Amino acid sequence: MIKKSNLVSFGYRGMRTIASKLYYLRFDMLNDEMYKFKRSHLSKHCHIDRNYFRQYKKIWLPWSSSFFLSRSELEVNCFLSHVMTLDYMPGNVFSTTVNPILNNKQMSWGYAEKGNYSKLYGIDNEPLSLFRYLNGLYYDFAGNQIQEPESFLDVQLKEQKKILIKPVIDSRGGRNILVFEKDKNDAWHCVNDQVKLSLKNLIAYYKSNFVVQEYVEQHPFYKRFNPSSFNTVRIYVYRSPSNEEPHVLHSVLKAGKPGSMVDNLKAGGASFYIKPDGTILNGITYNLKKFAHLPNEPEILIENLEKAPGLDAMHDMAKKVALKIPYHRLVAMDVNIDATGKPRLIELNLSETGFGVQLYGFPFFGSFTREVIEYCKAHKKVDFLRI
Repeated sequence: MIKKSNLVSFGYRGMRTIASKLYYLRFDMLNDEMYKFKRSHLSKHCHIDRNYFRQYKKIWLPWSSSFFLSRSELEVNCFLSHVMTLDYMPGNVFSTTVNPILNNKQMSWGYAEKGNYSKLYGIDNEPLSLFRYLNGLYYDFAGNQIQEPESFLDVQLKEQKKILIKPVIDSRGGRNILVFEKDKNDAWHCVNDQVKLSLKNLIAYYKSNFVVQEYVEQHPFYKRFNPSSFNTVRIYVYRSPSNEEPHVLHSVLKAGKPGSMVDNLKAGGASFYIKPDGTILNGITYNLKKFAHLPNEPEILIENLEKAPGLDAMHDMAKKVALKIPYHRLVAMDVNIDATGKPRLIELNLSETGFGVQLYGFPFFGSFTREVIEYCKAHKKVDFLRI
């Protein structure tokens, strides 16, 4: 006699298999649609012939969970960078296969909890967390539970002139980040929204979690790219399985658009690739517009700028943190140096790292490309829906 539960289990496994295939196919289609759209906005584009694209698919497609690759993506990367290479990693293969194998998404949120970096990683580079609201509980900067949160928050705010408030576990794209500052009468007002500063209003706005942090003043060099936002350097660190050593893959400066409080590209900002020696390359916007000057100072060319200050210190901090995240081989960190030159860890990105560096002609994994491919081939494909 066949148990009904066995039939349900069989049907469940079948539906999960179908659902996972549709999930991967969706990534393939979204990636292709995005790059077709971007290519359509270019005045010209690089045409990839059939034989070259066939070689590209042979390298990336057979071992991945993706169904097809986007020729438009390869054409956009080659056209903007003027570099032809088969080592450009397809965006959909990264999302469906590479990232789930290199990184354990189940562990991502815990390791990326803002306001807790000092305890997790033994550093004092995170902006000071004045107040944290976590799943209905209130904590101070040291992780002690607060019994009278309203009065505690009021006391903390008296010492501040400007603060930043954001979700503890997810602020991708700069969403739900609020900046408050005091006016000449010492009254708080929100710079980028209509939210009034009170514990009740913050709980209503964020629902389950948020952190109140000091507002860090950035180094003058990076501030020039956009004074209104704290412009961060996205540093990608890869921990190689050959020796378990962390390696900095890329550094990319993100600057917000004029007047914006966030440095997100989708919100109108721009990115600037920083070479290992500190040289900064021309900027690229989300809509693939390139420019060779400072956004707010068109008379100053990027190529004439001095080398990016504090880069070695930021790299050292990033590698130190990456070594303490054993479940992730690829970590993207938003860092910068403050007005005093001290490196600051602003945010960890463990589940959604992004990899727009290929627009500059640099394959994402660089000299580690073949190693990453072989590592992914050797490890069981991860069912994305399980994580």
